Amino acid sequence: MKASRKVTISDIAAAAGVSKTTVSRFINGRSDLMSEKTWERIRAVIEMSNYRPSDAARSLKSQRTRMIGVLISDISSPFSSAVVLGVSDYLDRKGYTPIFVNCDDSAEKEAHYLSSLLAKDVDGLLVNPSSQENPQLITLACQGMPIVLCDRYVNNYQFDIVTGEYERSMENAVAHLKEQGYTRPAFFTQRWEHNSVRHQRRQGYLNAMQRLYGADAGGDVYLVSTHNPVSFENALDRFLSSLRPGDIPAIVGVNSVTTMHTLNLLKRRGLRMPDQMGLCGPEDWDWSPQMNWPQLVEPNVTTLMVHARELGATAARLLLRRIETPELPAQQVLLPCELIVRDSTRLSQKR
Repeated sequence: MKASRKVTISDIAAAAGVSKTTVSRFINGRSDLMSEKTWERIRAVIEMSNYRPSDAARSLKSQRTRMIGVLISDISSPFSSAVVLGVSDYLDRKGYTPIFVNCDDSAEKEAHYLSSLLAKDVDGLLVNPSSQENPQLITLACQGMPIVLCDRYVNNYQFDIVTGEYERSMENAVAHLKEQGYTRPAFFTQRWEHNSVRHQRRQGYLNAMQRLYGADAGGDVYLVSTHNPVSFENALDRFLSSLRPGDIPAIVGVNSVTTMHTLNLLKRRGLRMPDQMGLCGPEDWDWSPQMNWPQLVEPNVTTLMVHARELGATAARLLLRRIETPELPAQQVLLPCELIVRDSTRLSQKR
């Protein structure tokens, strides 16, 4: 039996009713140069014909590998998993292959993986940096490497970045607590010195406390560690012992994991929410409605919604834009973080 002929780009163009140039644009991820209807028609033909363009040929022609290095500070967090899904989905649609690495919140590991990814000739880097101080990334950017930051800033250089309105959203959370009648909101946080997201949320809390309560609330910022459950016990004990007669307390968590640890502790201590203690914090898992943890616990927890999958997809889009047009000015995209009020802070309805 005669071997079947290999499908060519000319075959795809003829079947889709477009030019070879349009098919080539599709293969190279240039969907911005065609209508959505045309893009979908080409995609369907390629899928049905099982056409596989030669990566080697494309690389020689474009001087690109169509691989993207994606460095995640801590891939074990639910937030990072949602970001990875957003990045992967977008790059796959555009014909790029992501290479994901987990840096374990370690600047040393991050530097090692950066070198490894550069050795693979990746076309660009998406980075959720382990620290705000990152001279290696700055050096690479100055040398022309396309880089986009996911969620966290790096000092002393203006990168493309996609992040959330964290400071403003935290101010909204404190304003909600005041409206509900809480007189003493505290802030439970992991270390923030090298993490721009935690720093922004802490600053938003302090700003709102000063503006709405007239209080310098630095003493109500409690340092905890998700790797040390005792730190939550100690923080809660210190907070409770500092309460004055008539204080109506609440706790704001710096992220989902911190808020969940605090929720579990309040339940173990038998502190009723919302009347004995209010609780709220970011909701940054962003997986699916079936995995929406704030609605799966009792009481439901008031949260600040972080659109992590959208963040990942938007960062990937900005990186491909940077690769195609390196001379464009850096862009900062701030995604909104909506306040979703639930029973854990609905104090006014209890009175």
